[in-house]
Amino acid sequence: MSRNQLENTLLRLAQPAVKAQGLEIWGLEILDGQHMTVRLFVEVPAMEEEPLEDMQDTDEPAEEIALLSASVDQCEAISRQFSLALDAEDVIDRAYTLEVSTPGFNRIFFRIEQMKPYVGEMVEARMGELFAPTPDGQKRRVWKGVLEEVGEESFILAPASVDGEGEITRENSDPVTIPFARARRVSRIHVFRKPAKPGKGPGKSQGKSQKKSKKS
Repeated sequence: MSRNQLENTLLRLAQPAVKAQGLEIWGLEILDGQHMTVRLFVEVPAMEEEPLEDMQDTDEPAEEIALLSASVDQCEAISRQFSLALDAEDVIDRAYTLEVSTPGFNRIFFRIEQMKPYVGEMVEARMGELFAPTPDGQKRRVWKGVLEEVGEESFILAPASVDGEGEITRENSDPVTIPFARARRVSRIHVFRKPAKPGKGPGKSQGKSQKKSKKS
C-alpha cells in the first residue's frame, strides 16, 4: 500500500468516529521510524469561520473559549473508536502509536484553503529542497513571513521574523510566492505578545503628563 493509499484509508476509517463527536478532520500526519506514529487532528466545524486564535486576546472566560475546541473526552472517544476500526481492518502491519488532538495554535495546514482565515498572520513553509521565488533569487529551505494572499495553488509570504517580545519585523525584500505543493510542511507561527509592563501603557503615561501640567 502506497503512502497516499494508507493516508486515504486512515482518513476513511477515522471519519465515522470523528463525525460521531460532531467534529471534523483537520488533517492526518504519519511519522515513520522504528515505531510509526499516526496523528489525527480534529476540529469544531465552526472554527473555519471563527478561528480560536481570534479570541485569544479577548476578555472571554477560558471556559467559553474552550467550547470552541474539541475536548479531551471527545479526542479520547475518537481514539478508542478509531483504534477498533484500525484493528478490525488490519491496515497497519507494524507497531504504531495513535494520537488524536486539536490542531493547536501552531497548526499544520494540510490543504491550501485552510490558510485563508490566517491572512495577516505569521506562517512557516518548510520546503522539500532549497527554493527561490525567482531564478536569481535567494534560496531557502525554510521561509517565514506574514501571509499576504492565498490562491488556488500558491500563497504569498512577506518575509519577516519575530523577536522575543512578539514584535514582527519585515525583511527588506519582496514578497515570495510559494507553490503549496512544493512545500513539505506549512504551519502557522503563533506569536506570543508580551503584555505591557506596569507604568508603560498609554494610560499611565497620560496620567503622569497630567500631573506635570498641574504643577506648572
